[in-house]
Amino acid sequence: MSRLLPADGRVAVAVATTGADAEACLAQTRAAAAAGADVVELRADLLLAGPGPRTSPAPRSEGPSRPEGPSRPEGPSRPEGPSWPGAPDRVGDVVGLAGDVVNEAGGAPVLLTVRTVAEGGGAGLDDAAYSDLLHRLIEGLAELGAARRPAALDVEQARGGTAGLVARAHGAGLDVVVSHHDFRATPADGVMLARLRAMADAGADVAKLAVMPRGPRDVARLLGVTARAGEELDVAVATMSMGPLGAVSRLSGAVFGSVLTFATAGGAPSAPGQLPIDRVRAVLDLLPPLPQDRP
Repeated sequence: MSRLLPADGRVAVAVATTGADAEACLAQTRAAAAAGADVVELRADLLLAGPGPRTSPAPRSEGPSRPEGPSRPEGPSRPEGPSWPGAPDRVGDVVGLAGDVVNEAGGAPVLLTVRTVAEGGGAGLDDAAYSDLLHRLIEGLAELGAARRPAALDVEQARGGTAGLVARAHGAGLDVVVSHHDFRATPADGVMLARLRAMADAGADVAKLAVMPRGPRDVARLLGVTARAGEELDVAVATMSMGPLGAVSRLSGAVFGSVLTFATAGGAPSAPGQLPIDRVRAVLDLLPPLPQDRP
């Protein structure tokens, strides 16, 4: 079972940083820990290009920066540039910040994410640049002491080379969330299930799928696919339907087998439809725990 997930069968509630600098990220991490987040997601793509986010010495390498505004439903429709200012020369800064976030997370596992513009994030990277950046980050994270290393790394499925990145991350002591975000629509059931199956085949510890509904039936279809994936695939599945219409999936997904949901802890949402963590927790506490034999 992934280190991101509670051993007692509860759904993990994650809170993402949306800060544009190290100080904001660390303050948001402390707020997430105080609010009882099970996972803290460090959104490295939201860091501003500038003098660099490092707050502690980091091992060799170099790393990213550049913001998205907090919630970007229009992400995929915007042009994706071939580069991301600061990415080639500040990987070490992001690695150092990741270690600091681990220290401030109050024992909650940390998920490091570089979300591309193509999937609603702030990193304007083409596929080759994204792969190169993640390889550099993995190398830097491997050199962190185990106590300061994030528990997991997010790898976008659509960028290609997923299995190789997953293997490299596992070799560095990282779990992997393989993710796919569709801000335009909710694909056909078979397409969604195939994406989740491909994530499992690539070695994902958690397969994450986020889609945009156009009507209530889209939300229901996603939940149905989630239940089917739980029956057919040997991987922990995290799904969410985005926006106000899909918010119910962030609360009821556990019933259908989704192991992870995202909430806010006083800050801006990192994706449309996220709800405050206290309200999410109150609803989840009313639901039965997930089966102990989940992947």
